[in-house]
Amino acid sequence: MKKFTPFKFQMVLLLGLFMCNAMLTHANPDRSIQPEESQLFITITGTVLDEDGLPVPGATVVIEGSNTGTVTDIDGRFSIEANEGDILQVSFIGYQSQRITITNQSSLNITLQEDQSDLEEVVVVGYGTQRKSDLTGAISSVTSKDLQETPAGNFLEQSQGRLAGVDIVRANGSPGSPVQIRIRGNRSINASNDPLYVIDGIPTSANISDFNPNDIESMEVLKDASAVAIYGSRGANGVVLITTKRGKTGKAVISYDGYYGVKQPIQDLNLMNGREFAAYSRIARGHAGDDSSFDSNFLAPLEIENLQAGRFTDWLDLAIRTGSQQDHQVSVSGGTDKINYYVSGSFFNEDGYIPGTNFERTSVRINLESQLTDKLRLGLSGTVSVSERNQMSNAPYNNSLGYSPLVGPTDEEGNFLAFPNPREGLLANPLLNYQPFQYIDETRRNRIFANIFAEYQFNEHLKFRVNYGPDFNQARRGTYTGRLEGNINRGSVSNDLDFAYTQENILSYDRTFGKHALNLVGLFSIQASRFEGSSLSGQDIPIEKSLFYDLGSSSTITGIGSSLGEWGLMSYMGRVNYRFDDKFLFTLTGRADGSSRLADGNKWAFFPAFSAGYVLTEEEFLQGSQVSFLKLRGGYGEVGNTAIDPFQTLGGLERTTYIFGSNAGFGYGNNLIPNPDLRWEISKTVNIGLDYGLFDDRINGSLEYYVTNTSDLLLNRLLPITSGYNSVLQNIGSTRNSGWELSANANLINRPGGFRWDINMNVFSNREQIVELFDGQSDDVGNQWFIGEPVNVFYSFDQAGIWQSDEADLAADFGQQPGDIRINDVNGRDADGELTKEPDGNINADDRKVLGSTVPNWSGGLTNRISFKGFDLSILVHARMGQMLRSDYHNLGGNNWQGRYNSINLDYWTPDNPTNAIPRPNAGEAPLYSDAVRYFDGSYIKIRNIALGYNFAPGLISKLGLTSARIYSTVNNGFIFSPYTRVDPETSNGIVGGGSPLTTATYIFGLNLKF
Repeated sequence: MKKFTPFKFQMVLLLGLFMCNAMLTHANPDRSIQPEESQLFITITGTVLDEDGLPVPGATVVIEGSNTGTVTDIDGRFSIEANEGDILQVSFIGYQSQRITITNQSSLNITLQEDQSDLEEVVVVGYGTQRKSDLTGAISSVTSKDLQETPAGNFLEQSQGRLAGVDIVRANGSPGSPVQIRIRGNRSINASNDPLYVIDGIPTSANISDFNPNDIESMEVLKDASAVAIYGSRGANGVVLITTKRGKTGKAVISYDGYYGVKQPIQDLNLMNGREFAAYSRIARGHAGDDSSFDSNFLAPLEIENLQAGRFTDWLDLAIRTGSQQDHQVSVSGGTDKINYYVSGSFFNEDGYIPGTNFERTSVRINLESQLTDKLRLGLSGTVSVSERNQMSNAPYNNSLGYSPLVGPTDEEGNFLAFPNPREGLLANPLLNYQPFQYIDETRRNRIFANIFAEYQFNEHLKFRVNYGPDFNQARRGTYTGRLEGNINRGSVSNDLDFAYTQENILSYDRTFGKHALNLVGLFSIQASRFEGSSLSGQDIPIEKSLFYDLGSSSTITGIGSSLGEWGLMSYMGRVNYRFDDKFLFTLTGRADGSSRLADGNKWAFFPAFSAGYVLTEEEFLQGSQVSFLKLRGGYGEVGNTAIDPFQTLGGLERTTYIFGSNAGFGYGNNLIPNPDLRWEISKTVNIGLDYGLFDDRINGSLEYYVTNTSDLLLNRLLPITSGYNSVLQNIGSTRNSGWELSANANLINRPGGFRWDINMNVFSNREQIVELFDGQSDDVGNQWFIGEPVNVFYSFDQAGIWQSDEADLAADFGQQPGDIRINDVNGRDADGELTKEPDGNINADDRKVLGSTVPNWSGGLTNRISFKGFDLSILVHARMGQMLRSDYHNLGGNNWQGRYNSINLDYWTPDNPTNAIPRPNAGEAPLYSDAVRYFDGSYIKIRNIALGYNFAPGLISKLGLTSARIYSTVNNGFIFSPYTRVDPETSNGIVGGGSPLTTATYIFGLNLKF
């Protein structure tokens, strides 16, 4: 399926062979050289580093079996006298000890690995942290090391396939395109299903591409209601907690992280050449594919001339290119006992495979924390980003798939032809929009996002914190279309300004006494947002180069608009965490939210949650067994959702026209029915989980089962035309999501010689279904909402194949003939007009059915990490199985299958080629039931990421002033295995083609340096 250029394949292979050769050299040193025996003392100097290449001050270095020892200084350096054959033992709290046998070397560089069980990790849970072993809710997490294995423009792409219960899909391959994330399915039909993002304690829900993923230290995903209830209504669809990097006490560390890569579209569309296109055109008109005697009736003289001369054009090859991706970041971090800091600046650029498409982001982050006194701490965590996204119309890509290969883009002198096919005088050159000043679609964004906090520690147990989080978001989008196609130019510009802020007051109490551990958190917060928008469009702009910057000079102003929106949310929250004897765990949460989006009487709602855990391995009957950790937990919680536009409870007005006498007048009329009874969508979740650890936690993970029932869905109810309105927003209907999740982490090999092999696995399944709609159990066929089915389904005729030549009589009974699409007869009606779900010998609208949905039966990911000496290799495999897709490359409706506007080489039926999928082309009409051929199994298994790196020994790079250096090469999205082979089947809406840009495979080379 994937096409590789020989050059890139050879380069990746060469790099792999080089690193494997170097690895073998390390693994098999020359054993013939033996050190001479000596009892003389040797002065050994060295440096102790952590896995990130940072110095470890205070590490203990002793000669085993003696009283001789020392500790490392602030730079991780040490010096000690030893004899050959002595064993140095190097240790530090939180790290695995190392034993090194002294030979004749005088310099050592030692890297310590963390000695922390996954179950003892501290994770962020919202307004605090907890040991993973103490959690009672459902949480998945990844670290910066996991994310950086997949170089990408945003952290969601980096997380694909790594989180149980979290389905992440990129919309398409356009640079800067959004990424869809669903945490345990779609709960709502009309309101948003996007999660809440909380970055350094401040919530946001928009434009995550503004944030530099290299600044992220960890990411936690809160999945069940007992975990997300602390965020109330804004956490209805799950919460993604982002913690950015902080400085550590010690000398300043300067880092550079950068990479450059090329991007190739993943496609195997197989366009027709000139001879195949001519045969297709002939067959569509009832002629034999090799009969050229009638060509002049439907091919232009130029096409016939090129056909005879063997001159053909691959329009798709001209319409796409090799893209690129690069990222460069410089950061400085460090600290003292009074202040720590992390400052970074980054530049990211992605050029798409479609000319004119690009995403570029420049960002700066500043994280400062200052301990002003023993009790008062102040801090700032903020980012500023400036980005620009350029998009291209669908025309070049779409038209390249339907244009005649018997004409070219230029004349004989090389001059560009706007309309190169004399047979199709209204069909423009597919490359038209690539010409200068012909098509511009540019969006520029400016973003300031921060958390400014002050924290006062009253005593060792009680502290008070104030957060203030401003979020300023400004965007300008300008579009321009030149004169080449319609002899008139057009432009538009829109400006949006959004300012939101969060203010939180948090009081927390933390105390451990005897067998008891208690944590209390209380919160009062206010969130508000105001957004303004304005737009202008015009046509016949006198100066082309002014683009959309001088629309006031347009001969015709075609549109003027403006908008204003405001909303606010006030909240009170309390949480109690209690642990007894490290065995029994309890969490109780309550949050009250008041939303301005709802009317009086319904603004406020209370969301409770409770969860508990029981650590079975604290019982005597499990102690000393191979089961090192076992915890059973369960929880229940409620959350709400009001992710709808403001003012929905109020009536709306719009400008309209009316006739007064013989003249038209302007006035205002209602366009929105007020509904003061709108209330919260409510989701109620039950979650049961089991956390386990085996063999001293070398194998650990969790198993989850959950059910979420969402009621009072916010839906637009259709109204009769006599009402004067199309619909009214009401609370009607309900959905259910249920499923299971399994995650496992294992350290398979960890040898003292430096060889380590770890795996991380997750697999999950979510069943999504609509339980109730407007009037109970009735389906809404118009919106394709069906009881018992997921929210997004494909509803059409079910293709049984193609009518074959020996089935002519049977086909005639259905008014068809050989070569036509054959449909399964699945339904009829009885005498009372009720559906029987039995064949009736007729094909009509009753025979349509739900064919499938965009929801997979199961998804999962498997990561293998192998390290040896300075080498590291990681491979991430991601699977998404059981979902359906619609291929608009197989859209045979309209004129697409009449021998004119298609050049994709589909294996269509002829008497001599009796295939069973694609009907014969017909210039007289579109195929009957043509929609049925577009549906395919969208399952896929991807090798999402392969990363191979080498960490240089500190002794080799210390003279350059470096403390660590790593080079690496990655292949992202490089290999795909799927029953659908035309393009990458990954898509957020289940549709491929139709102008949706292809996804790409990316080949990257990168460098990490620390000074």
